[in-house]
Amino acid sequence: MVTEKEIIDVIADEMADGLPVGGVSSYKSGFFTKDKWLKSHSTITAKKNLITEFEIRKIIVTGAKTLRISKDTIIGPLALEIIQEKGIKILRE
Repeated sequence: MVTEKEIIDVIADEMADGLPVGGVSSYKSGFFTKDKWLKSHSTITAKKNLITEFEIRKIIVTGAKTLRISKDTIIGPLALEIIQEKGIKILRE
C-alpha cells in the first residue's frame, strides 16, 4: 500500500521538475520563494479596477441606482447579474 508520505514525495518531485531556474524552489514539506510574496500571474493589470458582487451589494444597501466607473473597470459576472436584476445604470467615464 502507498503511504501518504510517498504520495507527497511523488507530487513534490513532479512539481519541482517543471519549475523555472531561480523561480519557486520545492521542498518536501512545502514551497518557498526568494521573494516575501508570490508574484501575481493575473492578466488584470494593477491600473484596472474590478467590481465584485460584494461591492454591488454594498451599493444596493445605500439605495444607489447609478454606478459610475472608469472605462477600464471590469465587472465580475455575479456583480453584472445583480446589476441587471436590480436595474442599476452603469455610467462609464
